Amino acid sequence: MKVFYWIAFVILLTVAIPCVLYFGAYLASGQDRLRLIAVRFFRWSSLVVLTTFNIAIFRHIILILIHW
Repeated sequence: MKVFYWIAFVILLTVAIPCVLYFGAYLASGQDRLRLIAVRFFRWSSLVVLTTFNIAIFRHIILILIHW
């Protein structure tokens, strides 16, 4: 499971870093196009976090049901 967490962390970094950079560029310039790109990257990063959380929770549920 540690490998899964590391893979999810790397994917999160590859999506979250551009989100922060585009949002910073939006704050500096005020262009709406940059905000929309930052929002898209933020949605992808939240998808990665929530998917990782769901897989971790369902893994624990399955293990509990198997060993019950």
